[in-house]
Amino acid sequence: MPIRVSDIMTPKVVVISPKDTLARARNLMLHHDISRLIVVDENLKPIGILTETDIAMRVWEESGGKIARTIDEILVEEVMSSPVIYIGPRTYIRNAAKIMIKRGISGLPVVDSNLKLLGIVTKTDLTRAYALNYSGVLKVSEVMSSPVITVFPSHTIYRVGRLMNQYKISRVVVVDGKVPVGVVTKTDLTFVTLSFKPRRVKYIRETGERGRVTRTVKTFRIPIVADIMTSNPITINEDEDSAEAAKIMIEKRISGMPVVDDNNLLKGIVTKTDIVKAILMLPPR
Repeated sequence: MPIRVSDIMTPKVVVISPKDTLARARNLMLHHDISRLIVVDENLKPIGILTETDIAMRVWEESGGKIARTIDEILVEEVMSSPVIYIGPRTYIRNAAKIMIKRGISGLPVVDSNLKLLGIVTKTDLTRAYALNYSGVLKVSEVMSSPVITVFPSHTIYRVGRLMNQYKISRVVVVDGKVPVGVVTKTDLTFVTLSFKPRRVKYIRETGERGRVTRTVKTFRIPIVADIMTSNPITINEDEDSAEAAKIMIEKRISGMPVVDDNNLLKGIVTKTDIVKAILMLPPR
């Protein structure tokens, strides 16, 4: 039988008012361990969605201004995505996936005929459904994104922010040569406490003069990728089952992971977005 939204949606939804602050929104997300809130009006009708990424990017934008407001000064209505796109509970998950990809969104409120909020379906819900129902259909190499946007541990976090904005992505892979050694997400840019203490990094440079070696010491006075990245990231081989990748993301509570070959060299990245796109590659069921 075809899978419908009602089969996989999350029925318990945390809501917030458009007049609340981003500080309250952040606290709700942390308390409930979620990455998005449904914004409702006084009649509890959905009017928008606020995500962790929305908060991260607004804080990032504010930090570049002459007068940077704090998150307890910015209202939800300034940042939320609106008008809200919602669907009914009997919608097939293939159609939900199509809407998410076409609109570039990660969650859809589920409402009844009177627009009463019944729940929410997210990329996480679709990824879980994929893991349970589509084993052995597609390899990771068939669904992954490639090439990958990468940075080095010594790059500044500002380079990371620029790359995420430029390529409309939510994570970059940190590499040592072609080996993935870390991951940085949009959330890391906002919710991780950064150390602004200077870092001293030593480099060894060959001069070519009688084999002479000189040492150069550089001091970084702004946060760098090494300060905030998640080290030793979970990876998956390109020949693995994509349903296994979906299962790992659900079990480890991550939204993406580097894809490597047999020599542990970076080949791509697979994310929940890639899994949602994979649903559209499958025959309707």
